[in-house]
Amino acid sequence: MAMRPWNVFKKTMYVVSAQGEGASNSLLAAQLSQARARLQEQEASRFSSPFRRNLALLLGPSAAVWLLLLGSRWRYADEERLKSLESQSGGAMLLDLLAWRFLAHLGPYQIPNFSRAKLHEDPLKMLQEPVLLDHERVRALNRLEQLSQRRMAVQFLAPAGEQPSPGSPLRAIEPLLFDTFYTDEASATKTAGTSSDSHRAASARIILDVVTASEPEDRSVPPWVLSGLVAVKGLPWEVGPQGSELRSTLLLQLLRTPSNSMAAATLPDVCKYLAHTGFKKKEETVWPLKAYLLSGENPDLLRKGARLVNKQVPDAVEPALRRERDTPSLQIKRDLRGFWTTGLMTAGWAIFRGWTAIFTIQANLQLAAGTCGALAGMAVLETLWRTEEQVIQSQWYWEDSYGTIPASAAMVLVNCTTLAWAARLGCIPPFLFSRFVKDGYMDTYRTFDT
Repeated sequence: MAMRPWNVFKKTMYVVSAQGEGASNSLLAAQLSQARARLQEQEASRFSSPFRRNLALLLGPSAAVWLLLLGSRWRYADEERLKSLESQSGGAMLLDLLAWRFLAHLGPYQIPNFSRAKLHEDPLKMLQEPVLLDHERVRALNRLEQLSQRRMAVQFLAPAGEQPSPGSPLRAIEPLLFDTFYTDEASATKTAGTSSDSHRAASARIILDVVTASEPEDRSVPPWVLSGLVAVKGLPWEVGPQGSELRSTLLLQLLRTPSNSMAAATLPDVCKYLAHTGFKKKEETVWPLKAYLLSGENPDLLRKGARLVNKQVPDAVEPALRRERDTPSLQIKRDLRGFWTTGLMTAGWAIFRGWTAIFTIQANLQLAAGTCGALAGMAVLETLWRTEEQVIQSQWYWEDSYGTIPASAAMVLVNCTTLAWAARLGCIPPFLFSRFVKDGYMDTYRTFDT
């Protein structure tokens, strides 16, 4: 028997010239080829692991970004230097980058420098101007929203010339409250300097963030805010069934402050709103799950609000009959919708990656296994992201200037390790799409505590 080796597609195959042995020699040659191929794969795996390779590729750039953020945290700890940055060429873009939510997971926290420099004062002054260009209003609202997204940063909001104190955040954003809720009783129109519906939607997001981040006893607002809230139209208060539920949720948050409940008892329009039976409505769509997740209802919210008013002023409002909710709270529905859309994107991307157009049982099982693996990897990444968000939002991470530096370094190391592990599961692209696009579009970070 004579065997000659042939290297075919990096595998050594042996060609046998059978001399009397026949099929047995051919079988032996095939077994030798398979054994040699397995040995080569084992030797290659000893020196090159996909996890190690991915981790090595991630650690270098991540360490560089972390060092840059550490340098920027030290450099812009000077309040005057940070304030003057916006007036410099490209300074506004750099501020937007440093305030980016995603960047807080890549290095030392930058928002404390923003709060200490009181970067909210100039945008609030700008919003009080009687004549304001569209891009100036957008820039001011964006800067305020970057600060209001972080709970601890909200507590440092205060009117110009005042020190942060209980109730100061809502006093600081009074220009936004005026622009959103105040109506001239004589003309029923906004006064000069007010904004369009899209700008009011941004103002509403900031107001929701500030109210939610404030303690219930620190949410005192002028009476016209309560009257304007039950009558305001446009975005986001009239966008689908959940727009009306959002209005009732915000009103309930404000009524948890005793002074607001006492003021509401003297406002006929607010009392009339709270006395309604409410509504239960689903989104008009053919998809049952989507209709459920986008549904809205507020009978329980109105009843709770009426009871809060009656607690301060007995018999001011006659509460409607109690009705049980058909759907979870607004917060849970938005969280479920976020999980659902993320799962759909992940499964769709996994199917696109693994599709071979072969309809065999083995191919279908491989496709299902790839999809389940991608969903499992996405679950790990989402859990890690939300855990880090809780750490970043904590008071310890905000105040402990010595512990946050090693904590951010540990966070980067854990992120690199997890991404290196999840890279083989095909869930990185949908995860990045969720962070860069979906989070901003759906406001998945926002909470509605009632």
